[in-house]
Amino acid sequence: ERKSAHLTHDGVSEAQRAASIGSFYVDENIDMPHLLEQAVRAHTVYENDKDYVIAEVDDPMMGRRVPSIVIVDVNTGRPMIGRQWSDGLHQAIECKEKVPIKKETQTVATVTIQNFFKMYKRLAGMTGTADTEAQEFHDIYKLDVVSIPTNKPVVRRDFDDLVFLSAKDKWSKIVDEIKTFNDVGRPVLVGTTSVEKSQMLANMLMRTHGVQHEVLNAKQHEREAHIVENAGQLGAVMIATNMAGRGTDIKLGKVTRASLLEHWLKRGIAPRTVTPESTEEELREGVYRKIAPQELGRNRRETDEMPFAELELALLRHWAVQFTQQSERAIANASAQELREALDAEGRSLLHRIRWFESVEDLGGLHVVGTERHESRRIDNQLRGRSGRQGDNGSSRFFVSLEDDLMKMFAGETTMKVLARMGMKEGEAIQHPMLTKSVERAQRKVEERNFQMRKHILEYDEIMEHQRQTFYGIRQRILDGRNVKGLIFDWIRRTVDEAVEEYLDVDYAARCAAEYASARLECSIPPDRLRNRDLDEMEMLVVREAKEEARHTIAVTLGEYMPLEGSEVAIDFDSAGLINWAKSRFNVELDSAELREGGAAERKRVQNMLNEAAEDAIDRADLSGLSTYVDPDYGAKELSAWVKRKLDLEVAYTEIQAAQKKQTDEGDEDAGPTAMLMRRVEEAYERREVEFPVEYAMNTTQQLAAQVGLKDAAQHLLAWSNRRYNMGWDETLFKTHTPPKVREELLKASKAFIEGNKLDEELEKALEHKGDLDALDKYMRERFDRGITDQIRYAARDDRENAIRSMVESILRAELLAAERQILLETMDSAWKDHLYSMDQLRDTVNFRAFSQQDPRIEYKREGSTLFTNFMEGIRERTTEYIFRARLAPPQMPMRRPAPPRQQSMQMGGISGPGISGPGMGGPGIGGPGTGGPGMGGPAGAPPQGGRAV
Repeated sequence: ERKSAHLTHDGVSEAQRAASIGSFYVDENIDMPHLLEQAVRAHTVYENDKDYVIAEVDDPMMGRRVPSIVIVDVNTGRPMIGRQWSDGLHQAIECKEKVPIKKETQTVATVTIQNFFKMYKRLAGMTGTADTEAQEFHDIYKLDVVSIPTNKPVVRRDFDDLVFLSAKDKWSKIVDEIKTFNDVGRPVLVGTTSVEKSQMLANMLMRTHGVQHEVLNAKQHEREAHIVENAGQLGAVMIATNMAGRGTDIKLGKVTRASLLEHWLKRGIAPRTVTPESTEEELREGVYRKIAPQELGRNRRETDEMPFAELELALLRHWAVQFTQQSERAIANASAQELREALDAEGRSLLHRIRWFESVEDLGGLHVVGTERHESRRIDNQLRGRSGRQGDNGSSRFFVSLEDDLMKMFAGETTMKVLARMGMKEGEAIQHPMLTKSVERAQRKVEERNFQMRKHILEYDEIMEHQRQTFYGIRQRILDGRNVKGLIFDWIRRTVDEAVEEYLDVDYAARCAAEYASARLECSIPPDRLRNRDLDEMEMLVVREAKEEARHTIAVTLGEYMPLEGSEVAIDFDSAGLINWAKSRFNVELDSAELREGGAAERKRVQNMLNEAAEDAIDRADLSGLSTYVDPDYGAKELSAWVKRKLDLEVAYTEIQAAQKKQTDEGDEDAGPTAMLMRRVEEAYERREVEFPVEYAMNTTQQLAAQVGLKDAAQHLLAWSNRRYNMGWDETLFKTHTPPKVREELLKASKAFIEGNKLDEELEKALEHKGDLDALDKYMRERFDRGITDQIRYAARDDRENAIRSMVESILRAELLAAERQILLETMDSAWKDHLYSMDQLRDTVNFRAFSQQDPRIEYKREGSTLFTNFMEGIRERTTEYIFRARLAPPQMPMRRPAPPRQQSMQMGGISGPGISGPGMGGPGIGGPGTGGPGMGGPAGAPPQGGRAV
């Protein structure tokens, strides 16, 4: 049984000595045990040509093919190019095999197979091996499994398993069976469980019997279809690693007398005297006399002089002893016909029926050999199912040894008792229906265990599924452009409310003081102990708590370097590590010669030295900053600074206090600080809603005029103005209006559009036609000069309203919507990757909670929910900051003639917009040069391309 490798106490001690870096559980060495464990696992558990192969793959960074570690799929044996193990395991294996080491990948999206399929509204499927997993399909997906009869009756013969005591005997018999069938010409498919075993069997076949064959595994992936296609030809032998459907059918080949004879001559079972014109009696006698000396162990002269009937009977008896379970007495008394029938029943030999076969079908079809039972019956059934297709002849047999992983785990003790009772010996094989049923029971046990593991994983994934549904639901809403402004204001309102609650809390100053003390003195003090204290009291309390905590930390950490006498912890006295720690942490010089004496007295002396140094440092620490937190207006001032920092709004702390007092006096939430701040936010955002589209349009017009001419630029502006605000302008406008006058008129129209809530009116008009797509398309073309999108046309009836809203908003709020999209998606996607990493770390460590009598699943759900809550709070806070602090500017036009308006390409995942920059956004800003702008469309002009950050 393969088990994960773990470091023991002795192993840690030895590793620490070898590394010479001190304790692995102190300061910067804390990651070392994990890295070492992955290295041990890579060295001992994961094996080349079994769990992975070394193959040449294209490296786009280097521009050539380089050797790489390619993971092998445990179920299909196929290479999974591009996949990597996580947590540094892949890099450890690359180091082990001395191939170039790649960077560690990070999960950016994750979903279980079960929850992925559950996303579909309708589920159905078809496979040849679902019946054994019917219970799981019902429990997970609520799907019933129905068995559909085959087109033609299945005539394949599935023989009972052959059971051996040792794996060595099993492999020897497998080789003999392949050779026996291959001599006559019957094609054989051999299924193995690993690349390593495929290679081993291939070497045994060539070395022992010289059987030509093909090997299908991860190393032969590119030739897969060709190998499978020819597996049913005369004398073909294919060795496949975990043979599933493979996407190519095995066709049984045609046979002629000439091809048969050529094969028999090549295999050395037919004499040169036999010709295609020979009768079947002449053929049988020629073959039997050719192989008799080797089969019977007699010299050729003796077999040549024997009458053919006697020779034939001797061979039949020899094969009966070799391939059947009959007693020697019964075999000696049986006739030739009875012996042939007994050999037919066993299905392990064809020489007793040798004749001029008409086809591979006549030979008996494809014979499947399973080298061991898989943990899942589905895999065994898939292997068997490669033979006997569409009513063809075929047969299958599995070879099992008690040294196989499956048998050792679940069928060992009971099966051993049965075999001992039957008198089985080393080198013998036994075949009985009861043994086959015992193996199947073992498989059911493994399947039940694996099913429970999958259910266990699904239970852990419930919390992630809820998080995925929430996150991707919001993300899709943003991509669709459905009421993105409403989402932003909802987030801003919650962020402001949380900030008000935090900064105006009565314990806020005390919490800040505790954090300040923690940063200055590395101590943890409960905030409630600092509440309502003056400066002197606060300083005294902080110093006392810091000294007590320092003494405790020194006592605990010292045990890592100087274990107590009689301690069971297998770790050496690390004097070098202790000296370095004392110097770096407390600036205390320790004498290595004195430390070597060891003992309780030396430990006590060192501890007292470190305590004195720590207390002296605490007494000398500057705690003057605590005076900040005794100010009664501290919370209101901090909230005022937060509003300026996050919302770019000037709000005096006295205004906040006045709103707070009014809320307390009147008991009215609308008079409180949150409502007051949200009114200021709405006013600021309304100004942006009014001004930005107009500035965007005027700037774009100016740039178009410089590139494509004043006339085309004017047409562009007219089309945009009429579509957006129903201005009713024509070309005569520019005879009476200067550009400043046009800007002024557009600002008035934009303000009226916002204050009059015209967007909702336009939405209602469009939704009036949602029941008739043709009418809706006509209305959209007349009003916006654009037909309905495919998103609307092919949306389900329940989703059509949202699709219409998305299209109308993308036209009437194009510029600001593009900016909002970019800010939200950049913020959310970056934070989501970090959140997934945190959830992976939690999942890897949560099982240790069982040691403290806690249910890991409950703890995972509880802490996972906390992480997701913090994640959502984080993206709400960052979005609030970026929305107001990012400065938007219309895009710079590229120096080329723009394309027709309806050929606009949406970039960055369907997002385009003006340049954006702001605190923490990174680089020159989102939507920098080359990012598509939202454009203004219209038949007379083209949307702008590219953006710039200010």
